[in-house]
Amino acid sequence: MITRRIFWAFTLALFFSRSSAFGQGMTVDSILPRIGADLHNPALAEQLRDLIPDYANAHVWGLAIGDFTNDSLPDLALSLYDAGMATDKVRVYLFENVQNRKFADRYERDIPFVESPIEVGLDIDSSIVTITQKTGEDHWLQQGYTIRYGDVILVSRYETEQQELSAKNGKLHPLGHDIYRNYQTLRTRTSYFTGSSGASMLAESFYTVPAYARLREIYPGYGDILSDSSTDFIIEGQGLRRDAQDLSIRSMQAAYTDDYLYLALRVRDNYVIGGQPDVKDNDRVSFWFDTKYTGDRLNRDRRILSERGGFPTFRTALDSLVTSITFALPAHPGPVTQVTYSTVNALTPLQERGLKNVRAIMEYDTAANGAADGYRLTLRIPFAFLGLETNPEHAYETPVPVNTSELNSGETPTASITDAATLGFTALVYDIDNPTQPGDVKVQATSQYQAGNPSTFGTLVLEPSALYYGEVHPTYLEMLRKGLMSAGY
Repeated sequence: MITRRIFWAFTLALFFSRSSAFGQGMTVDSILPRIGADLHNPALAEQLRDLIPDYANAHVWGLAIGDFTNDSLPDLALSLYDAGMATDKVRVYLFENVQNRKFADRYERDIPFVESPIEVGLDIDSSIVTITQKTGEDHWLQQGYTIRYGDVILVSRYETEQQELSAKNGKLHPLGHDIYRNYQTLRTRTSYFTGSSGASMLAESFYTVPAYARLREIYPGYGDILSDSSTDFIIEGQGLRRDAQDLSIRSMQAAYTDDYLYLALRVRDNYVIGGQPDVKDNDRVSFWFDTKYTGDRLNRDRRILSERGGFPTFRTALDSLVTSITFALPAHPGPVTQVTYSTVNALTPLQERGLKNVRAIMEYDTAANGAADGYRLTLRIPFAFLGLETNPEHAYETPVPVNTSELNSGETPTASITDAATLGFTALVYDIDNPTQPGDVKVQATSQYQAGNPSTFGTLVLEPSALYYGEVHPTYLEMLRKGLMSAGY
């Protein structure tokens, strides 16, 4: 199963690979009139002669014109390949149309192809330029970028692949998997499907919460704050919810130290209930954790229990790796003392020690008129309580070895965007408006949560110190650096 864009790129690749006109691509010179016409500015297109290195020998294999800077002016994306260089990479350029007077080279990147340069496709839609590439025989990748204030920002990433599972009789059963991530909204979708028919076997939608080292400064453009005023994950009492002011997540952020995970949650709620003797009579927040992880941000292994017999068995029952902890709001702002937990097995001595160091504080949020319109819950949870002897982020601090010949000029080897300790994680926000009727409860989650099913959890990514959730290229900063270097600094 592939998206429309990937399917379009795939069929286009087949067409061009068999086309005599495009068998070697087109010279930039031959396509310059078309670029000028589409831009309604031939003089702008002429600037490419000076902007593209080795202009005479570069061949165009991908071209897209559209507004990916959201300023109403058409910008240009090009994929260029020089057959004389004997390499399996194309060079992608993103040129910003600056006030319809000049092109600014905002982004350059070498992208490998498998068989043909046409496998790297370009498309522009709704201020996003999408780069599609084939990375393997049954593996495609899409990455969507936009430019804001000179920064090239990764907005989304879609990946689809297929693997062959072996049955006892030696027959192979294809299993497909895809995942879509939005680094701005933190929304994620993933699905498993039969590779032969494309029939869905499991599909989940959830939030991915990135956690950074405490006090680390997050550069604008990277994902770090979850916010949700929609009804997408209202999993209970949707008919009771009047609007976003009645129940919604204003913000959620996560951070960590060597010993603790920190969570800061702000909830919109026009009637906060707390201090009732019975936990279920209070507004409260439950956090579910699943510590089965492999370091793969796609987190495939967490949802699959077994692949025996050539067909996946999904993990739909709680086990010893799943832990939940609930904080019931107090009657007044201050420390949260009603804390309960849930595990399949009794707590280990390590978890017992961790539980003693759980802390939480509640404060009211107030509107302009001084009335409470929600609350803030700030808490810390020891990794020990989750059964982890240490913060698993440490295992990903050392950069993953890479082939330095694949790096662009000035780049340094770092861990892949897909490498980080990733835990299963879902927050459940319970809203009680009348403690005498605790059954009339509204619940907002951060995933399509189903009780007792860890496959429906979202994810928590513990970002190493060298990585962020997403990708940002501050082009103005790079221009300043190059200028200082050329001046001898």
